[in-house]
Amino acid sequence: MKFRTMCLWAAAACLISAGASAQSRGTGWEFGADVVYQNSQDIDFDGGTTVAFGSDVGISAFAGYRFNDRLEVQFGLDWSTVDYDATRVREEPPLATVTASGDMETIAPFIKGNFNFMTGPITPFVSAGLGYSFIDTNIPDAPPQVGCWWDPWYGEICTTYQSTKTTEAFTYNAGVGVRWDVSTGYSLRLLYEMHWYDLDHASSAEFDQIKLGVLMRY
Repeated sequence: MKFRTMCLWAAAACLISAGASAQSRGTGWEFGADVVYQNSQDIDFDGGTTVAFGSDVGISAFAGYRFNDRLEVQFGLDWSTVDYDATRVREEPPLATVTASGDMETIAPFIKGNFNFMTGPITPFVSAGLGYSFIDTNIPDAPPQVGCWWDPWYGEICTTYQSTKTTEAFTYNAGVGVRWDVSTGYSLRLLYEMHWYDLDHASSAEFDQIKLGVLMRY
């Protein structure tokens, strides 16, 4: 009986060891995508202007390289569209306020490093990185214009378009999360991340995000 129990324990240990070996990250590439939930945030600008951003959902796509079980680098692209309400103070007397509403679209390529605390299939990790954001406020900054072009099937087509106020900014991010290597081929992860935007004339521009994603390992 004792011998049989020892054999069962030995077999279980072998299975666990084999499973851990099969799920080992090691060196290699990985590709994935996240669903991004961005929390609401108020930002103050010079001159008394304030902008209240609502919460919304975006997406993120990335590729990464694993140097070993613990250290990896990722590069990718974040995309989001967030509703906002802005209150601006006129510079000319009387100093009345002007309100506006719209949606801000942001595209941000990034690079970041991740450090996994454990080598097993489930591990907490921390991340830090930087990026560059291209922001479209969708606020018109010129009169509407008509543009025309020739379509090979329909002939001349003319449409009205209007340019909008855009800006760019460096971004920095730091996060903490947990990763689960479900099988030899793919992983799941949950990440809380804080983003800081280097915006002109803003006292502090920061957004917190929650990312839930899946990635394929090679």
